[in-house]
Amino acid sequence: MSFEIVGLLASFFAMVMFISVIDQIQNLRKIKKSDEVSPALYMAMAVNCSLWTIYGVGISNWYIFTPNAVGSVLAVITLLFIYHYR
Repeated sequence: MSFEIVGLLASFFAMVMFISVIDQIQNLRKIKKSDEVSPALYMAMAVNCSLWTIYGVGISNWYIFTPNAVGSVLAVITLLFIYHYR
C-alpha cells in the first residue's frame, strides 16, 4: 500500500471523526443545556486541530490540512454552543 493511499485513508477517517461532533452540536441545540459537556475536550480539539492545520499548510500537505481545518471549525462552533447554553 502506498503512502498516498495511507494519507487518503487517514484523512477520510479523521474527517469522519471530526464530523461526528455535529451530533453534539445538534444535541446542544435541542436540549439548550450544556452542563454535562466538558469544554476542555473541545478546547483541546480546537488547539490540536489548529496546530495541525498550520503544519499542513506549512508543508503543503492537504491530507493533513483538510480534515484538521474542518475539525478546528467544528470544535470552535461546539465551544460557542457550550458557552451559549451555560
